[in-house]
Amino acid sequence: MRRLITVIMCMAVTAALTSGIAQARAVDPVAALAKQLKSGHGVHFTSVSKTNPSYGIKTRSYGDLQFGRSQVAASNIITTVDYGTMTKAAEEVAEILGLDPDKITGSTQTITLKDDNYVTGGITDIFLPEGKTWLKSENVLTQPGLGGSAINVLSPRELKTLLAKAQGKKAGGTVDGVATTLYNGAEVFRLELGGDKFAIKLNWKLWIGTDGLIRRITSNENLVLTPKKGKPIKLQLSSDTYLSGWGDKVWIYAPDERLVADLKEILLLPPSVLGTIDLGD
Repeated sequence: MRRLITVIMCMAVTAALTSGIAQARAVDPVAALAKQLKSGHGVHFTSVSKTNPSYGIKTRSYGDLQFGRSQVAASNIITTVDYGTMTKAAEEVAEILGLDPDKITGSTQTITLKDDNYVTGGITDIFLPEGKTWLKSENVLTQPGLGGSAINVLSPRELKTLLAKAQGKKAGGTVDGVATTLYNGAEVFRLELGGDKFAIKLNWKLWIGTDGLIRRITSNENLVLTPKKGKPIKLQLSSDTYLSGWGDKVWIYAPDERLVADLKEILLLPPSVLGTIDLGD
């Protein structure tokens, strides 16, 4: 009996110590993210986004995000679109615009700062006067960050809200060489405009490492538009994003002004000047 009591006590002490170590290793993801938000530092990402399989459109992107004090301050992203079954139609559009098909199916680079957006490559070329390689526009609807993901997980406030709504939590395996915990959740949004009804169901998953930092994000959106007259229209959007290089030094700058054309100024050009911009035959 004495031996049995000793074994039980040893097991209890071991369990307590193990629990204490596990709790000590648990890092608050919101606090971990906030700690990373330092000017001149950032994170690298790769992402794949897809539309409804019947269209087969796939977007691949990668790049760097530069942090500010409380959020993403700038982003530099390279994007390539695979149009799938729509490739031929995209090439025909290129021909109509007088562009090389590679301008439609090739990659584009986008630099997004606080107030401005700069794009080079792809269809952008039809707007560029001779000697210019970047098109500048004001940030109205866009902001620096992950363009493909439906959820903003790089804001401490929004991450806290998201995790509070998580419906599940379990071991997520190893991602980027780090053991992770997998969180998942779902939300439904409904809107009605002029008799047309919109419904969006969003499913998301987050893989968060033992250091509290996000390593992977997936989101799946099912959109249903039910018009006042006619059949419902369904669309599926999904994205899968990996984050790495947390804390790396990242500085993102606007392109050389000598190579930049301002979209606002181009749209204000008189017809006689616009005619000198080559839009193809």
